[in-house]
Amino acid sequence: MKTIAHSFCVLLLSALTLSAGEPQPLISKPGKLLLSEEFSGAAMPAKWQPGGRPKSFSIVDGALQGICAPDDSHGPAICVPVEGRDLTIGFSVKFTKPGLVLFLVDGESKFGGTAHLLRVALGNKFAALQQDRGSLESKKEQAAEKAKAAKEGRKPAPPTKEQLADPKFYRTEMLDRKTADVTDGQWHSVLVEICGNDAVAQVDGVVLRAKGSVFDEKKARLYFLIGLGGTMLVDDVKVWENTPRQPERK
Repeated sequence: MKTIAHSFCVLLLSALTLSAGEPQPLISKPGKLLLSEEFSGAAMPAKWQPGGRPKSFSIVDGALQGICAPDDSHGPAICVPVEGRDLTIGFSVKFTKPGLVLFLVDGESKFGGTAHLLRVALGNKFAALQQDRGSLESKKEQAAEKAKAAKEGRKPAPPTKEQLADPKFYRTEMLDRKTADVTDGQWHSVLVEICGNDAVAQVDGVVLRAKGSVFDEKKARLYFLIGLGGTMLVDDVKVWENTPRQPERK
């Protein structure tokens, strides 16, 4: 019984704490551990679903490697299912070839269906926090217009004032952006917290904060997308349920 109790305590502590030296939660208290992946096996973990060009993702030296071909305008993505609402998410990322990494949190959309709710963009000398809002029908219409424009050798028309005033018009909105040197070939620790419509993303010592309008929904999956011809490594992915951290009394 003592051994069982000890093991339970160790498991509980791993669910509630982050390793020293990594970014610590600012607005949330991590609770139940929903996902922990270290990519320690030789094969891709069963729940992780790669998309895009074949062989874009593989396990290399105990980490998930993603490669974007130079002529790939979209970039490959890999996702893993996660069920929850308020989440604290940690992972490590390293660029072995400079490019762009998009970390996406998908979930129920207030406009119907599922959609990207939150984006954390990591690229050349910057980190950004974004949200997607609008209907899937609008997103499909814009994609069709973009494809038509490319076929006709022209640029798509920019959004009109009327379109931007329509809450159903699909768009990606920049919420916070700061300078961050993440494409230096070193490992970087990332921690993302979502509590209701509040979101915080930490990249080492850089802190991004946002008050969104679409975050407070059930979450369904997480994505890592690699773009701009880059090569990335991702490791130590952990996801917890969370509760809001109460402000300290003075």
